[in-house]
Amino acid sequence: MRKRGIEVKSGVLESECRRLNEAFIKFVITGRPFVIAKSALTMDGWSATSTGHSKWITSEQSRRFVHRLRERVDGVMVGVGTVIADDPLLTARIRNKHGRDPLRIIVDTHLRIPHNARVLNHDSDSETMLVVGENTETGLLKEIEREGISIFLCPLKDGVVDMNVLMDELGKRSVTSLMVEGGASVMGSMIRERLIDKFYIFKAPRILGGEDGFPMARGVGPERMDKALKIKDIKTRRFGNDILVIGYADYSR
Repeated sequence: MRKRGIEVKSGVLESECRRLNEAFIKFVITGRPFVIAKSALTMDGWSATSTGHSKWITSEQSRRFVHRLRERVDGVMVGVGTVIADDPLLTARIRNKHGRDPLRIIVDTHLRIPHNARVLNHDSDSETMLVVGENTETGLLKEIEREGISIFLCPLKDGVVDMNVLMDELGKRSVTSLMVEGGASVMGSMIRERLIDKFYIFKAPRILGGEDGFPMARGVGPERMDKALKIKDIKTRRFGNDILVIGYADYSR
């Protein structure tokens, strides 16, 4: 085109276009889903009280937005501790309509999920996927098997589900986008393995004022602040009195 005298410009709004197609681009390049970490915290950084109670940290407006996020992603993932504590449905409930439910992924190394958990007993068209340790007893697996539930026997790393193997498996299942909603152990593992691409962190105007609550992430973190994961391209939104911080993980170091 240039040889024929036509002016050509490339890279126009490239970063904006990449943001619009971020999940698809990552999936095509890596074969893995684009991973969003969503967390709701008090102003002093807790996701639940010492008893595990977390309903509700954020406002109804914030929770409605989370349901819209669920409708946009292919999968939502939580740890079994969250299922035991909160018994969530993990569906996309949109005002005045039924949203498109994502695949619900439960990380449950030792298959502790209650058989009556709502995430296993639903009328959604989408599936629930249980991710359990590869050494889980066959008898336990048979007890939990039913229509609408799939089970992935995942290799372990340091005694828990290997998240890298799981991301590869989700890619094979055409999960292009994944939202991690907790709990703290799952979130900590995903952060340490550098698997999070984007963060949605809600800060609510509440203060527990103690040292015994549940944090956003559990596990061993860095010993120096300069080794902490940095977040870039920060944006903020308001939902009532809640503040949502949106940013991307910076793995450039």
